[in-house]
Amino acid sequence: MESVRFYLPTAIFSGPGCVRKEAERWLLGKKALIVSGAQGAERSGALGDVTETLKTHGVAWAHFAGVQANPDVAQIYVGAELARQEGCDFVIGIGGGSPLDAAKAIAWVAGLNVPQASFFRIAPETTDAALPIVAVPLTCGTGSEVTPYAIITDHGAKTKRNVSAACLFPRVALLDARYLESLPVATMADTALDALSHAIEAAYSPRATRFSEALCLEATRLIAPELVRLAHGDFVNRAQLHYASTIAGMAIAQAGTGLVHAMGYPLTYYKGFPHGRANGVLLAGYLEFMERTCPSQTARLLQAAGLRDPEELQALVDAMLDTAGTTPEAPSEEELVRFAREPLRLDLVKKYRAMPSPEEVMDIYRTGF
Repeated sequence: MESVRFYLPTAIFSGPGCVRKEAERWLLGKKALIVSGAQGAERSGALGDVTETLKTHGVAWAHFAGVQANPDVAQIYVGAELARQEGCDFVIGIGGGSPLDAAKAIAWVAGLNVPQASFFRIAPETTDAALPIVAVPLTCGTGSEVTPYAIITDHGAKTKRNVSAACLFPRVALLDARYLESLPVATMADTALDALSHAIEAAYSPRATRFSEALCLEATRLIAPELVRLAHGDFVNRAQLHYASTIAGMAIAQAGTGLVHAMGYPLTYYKGFPHGRANGVLLAGYLEFMERTCPSQTARLLQAAGLRDPEELQALVDAMLDTAGTTPEAPSEEELVRFAREPLRLDLVKKYRAMPSPEEVMDIYRTGF
């Protein structure tokens, strides 16, 4: 058997009411900084559960609300300054990928007083004393509750960049699928596609192992049928998607993401595509590309998804986005030429098994639109 490393220091608690039931597991200090988006935390009921639990146990808190989609460095430093001013000694992220990633970055900056000008130049160290992090996910896609990554917008480079270290793993993840009941259909579609992209990209990673591949195939097996139901306007098992999203997050925590994420960043930065939607429209073209060098892995992924070929995946994505009312506008050919250059500069693509040419990147974009 191959040598395998698998590191996941996050304690996961799931089920209805886990925030209140597992209070002793996640009350990690005397004062918390709650990091959330503008509305989702309150609308879902998660914010109320968290604050009532804090109040019951005599733990104070400050609230950094309104984290924007694709948070940037400036917003991270506003949150970190609030944490320092309030004397917070742990951070609770409530929301989708943006609030959770912001919470992780804030915990790092507040814990180490990282200079803002050096944010993307100083890589976190494994031993860095970031503030302890608790993650309460409200979507079925990010997986951020079980990863060491914080994806932050870099306006200087006009893209999103990954800040990563073991100190950014949340200490505790609290999964209550009831919080997804208020999730808009479009957001559910976008985030489920994000989870599927995690499972597929991690399966092709040069860092993949038998352990991470098992997670990838299981997540793909669980997500694909729910996407079919969503495409037909049928009942979607949100708890199933919530669980599968965390499994896919565990996979990328071990193996990372790749070309799809790199290609999706320009769609998000320049065209305003939600992250998961940007990934979703690229998946079929990516599978076609990877099938040339990894045919057996591609066959396993398609079998897990219950699909015959990448074309069937593209048809499913199109139908699902159409049902959700989120069909994306295609970039112009001039934009695609510009977008095709950017992913190839990123390390996460350069380290991959198959390095595409700019023409192959263009073909993947075109397949999605």
